Amino acid sequence: MKKQLTGKEYLQKIQNIAYLALAPPLLIFIYLYLESSVDQLHEIIPAAYHVTVFISFFIICVALIFWSFNKFNFFIKKAIPLKDLKKKLNLYQIASNTRFIIYGTSALLTTLGFYLTNFQPFAGLFGLLIVLFSINNPNARKIVVDLKLKKKEKEIILKGLDIP
Repeated sequence: MKKQLTGKEYLQKIQNIAYLALAPPLLIFIYLYLESSVDQLHEIIPAAYHVTVFISFFIICVALIFWSFNKFNFFIKKAIPLKDLKKKLNLYQIASNTRFIIYGTSALLTTLGFYLTNFQPFAGLFGLLIVLFSINNPNARKIVVDLKLKKKEKEIILKGLDIP
């Protein structure tokens, strides 16, 4: 018999995937940044092209982030009118996973740009991605607001009760 999923377990599942999407780029970036701070990271792309590379990567990251917002909103709009809470939460999970995998991809691109150029504005861009991740970090209240859940559904998510 399959174990009943609770609101708390559901939230942990979503948060784990979000953190897993960001962890590899974050660890790699920290390593590269530390290497850079002791002058052990040498640029691969000549300094004359750093600004061009930064602008290119910045545009790609912004495009990816807008795409993630659109994908997220697409799935949320499909989920809101549904009556079944499990189906709503399933679509929310797909939306959230998509969002954070795209954020992780943007962070990985930023890390790659920093590795190739050792250009410090990439550190600022990475910092902005971390702030964006923090703002959109999945939590129970965000799920309730995003899905516009009714009173009984709110209690299931906020109190971590069994999902019917």
